[in-house]
Amino acid sequence: MKKIKLMSLFLSIFRLINAEQYLDAVNVNLFPEYYYSGVMVEMEAVIVADSESEIISLSLPAEADSVFFIGGIPNPNSEVIPLTILKGAPYSHVEFSAAHDQFRLFVFYNPFDSGYEKYFRWSMGTNIAMKNVHYSVQVPVMAEQFVVSRDISSEERDQHGIIFKSIHIGEISGGTVVSLDVSYINSSGQTTMEYLRAQLEEPQVQSPEPVVEHSKPKRHTLLLWEPLAILGVLSIIIGLMYYSSNKNTHYSKENRNFCRSCGSKLNFIDTFCANCGEKKS
Repeated sequence: MKKIKLMSLFLSIFRLINAEQYLDAVNVNLFPEYYYSGVMVEMEAVIVADSESEIISLSLPAEADSVFFIGGIPNPNSEVIPLTILKGAPYSHVEFSAAHDQFRLFVFYNPFDSGYEKYFRWSMGTNIAMKNVHYSVQVPVMAEQFVVSRDISSEERDQHGIIFKSIHIGEISGGTVVSLDVSYINSSGQTTMEYLRAQLEEPQVQSPEPVVEHSKPKRHTLLLWEPLAILGVLSIIIGLMYYSSNKNTHYSKENRNFCRSCGSKLNFIDTFCANCGEKKS
């Protein structure tokens, strides 16, 4: 009986010693010069551990100046806990317990100088293994010649035109630190939010209304000689008719002074011709 109990205790201790503990579904989002003039890193992961008392030690860049921890699934009532940074070289460290099934962590550090050429290195490792590790690097909208030191798995663009480059890391064994180098040029000296805000505040130049070309009415060329010719012909005809009418009238008036029968001259007061007796017309 004692042997059985000792064997069970031994097996339990063996399982605890050899139990696999790791971080799974590790997503790391890097935001260089987003709304902060340095680099903000958001990390989330699922904790796989047999004991809630397990202490997880996370290695970070030596320049890290602020780290905030949220245990469990984030919600409006989540407690944001500032972690103490254990400064060291070449890396700094923070520690937290495995009391939650998952966590989210925010790291702030500023590796940049005042020049236009920007360079930073993100280094990360833990005392336990990490599986399914993915990086996403936000490209500042004002960045030029943006380069990362690892192969890009995919690239996406959001509604503001901001590009996110995804990098698949895979698995990182416990005690190993993996680094990612990023370089670019920012000649504007602005953060992404400052740049976008300035773009929104600029007066919108309204494009001129398109000029609608109204089709000109067709104008047919008048053949002026035609109406002039017709008018000339009518004038001649009317003139001839007027001349003929006046001639006949004048002739009829002259004939009244002579006898139609014998041609003798008649006086104005004569009713009959004095020569032949013909009645005056």
